Amino acid sequence: MKKTVLGLFLLCVALSASVACAAGSALDKDVLKVGTESTFRPFEFRNDKNEIVGFDIDLINAIGAKLGKKIEIVDTAFDSLIPSLLTNKIDIIAAGMSATEERAKKVSFSETYYSTPDAIVVKTENTNLKATKDLEGKIGTVQTGTIQDSFLTSVKGVKEIKRFSKTDDALLEVLLGRADFAVVDSTVTEDNLKNNKNFVGKLKVAFLEQISKTGMALAMNKEDTKLQEAVNKAFAELKKEGFFEKLGKKWELASAK
Repeated sequence: MKKTVLGLFLLCVALSASVACAAGSALDKDVLKVGTESTFRPFEFRNDKNEIVGFDIDLINAIGAKLGKKIEIVDTAFDSLIPSLLTNKIDIIAAGMSATEERAKKVSFSETYYSTPDAIVVKTENTNLKATKDLEGKIGTVQTGTIQDSFLTSVKGVKEIKRFSKTDDALLEVLLGRADFAVVDSTVTEDNLKNNKNFVGKLKVAFLEQISKTGMALAMNKEDTKLQEAVNKAFAELKKEGFFEKLGKKWELASAK
């Protein structure tokens, strides 16, 4: 009986500690872990030194400076970002993530900072795809867990959808002739078709599609209201300072706030 009571007591202590831990804020730490997926140029990508750079990286580092926190970038698959946030493996998501209503049920978003249509990408010689209806009977590729994935899943008549953890792999499948088209963010597509030697002159945008009415935003755990308030304050200060205009010019993004 004593052992049972002692066991229950220890269990309660453990649960209490767990709850206390969960109730804490990421702001209590010196280092904020920020999740991203490094094949989404120019928002996040690896440079010649294998460093993760880009618009989102500059943004989150600026916010970290405002908060007096160091930033640790955690590179992971896009569809693992929200699960990682919900299990406290990361504190913030900075990955060109669209602030959709469905995602907002699980996480909290900052103000949106960039909005762009999406591109249907084909091989240069392909002249058959001009509108969404032309995707019927064709094989398409997307990055897993993205709004492009949700969009293509909803299009009736698509023969097959191939899903990849990286945008580059989705485009490569089209280049290799194993898919007819890829659905990718138009800004990322423009950058790839201009700067990625694997795709220059070999792939093109068949047409643009406005998939989402929402823009890109930073994502945080709903329970961490303290972090949300601090990030939103830093976000507002950066906006007032003209930071987004400067960052947009640096990364050649025409409509950055």
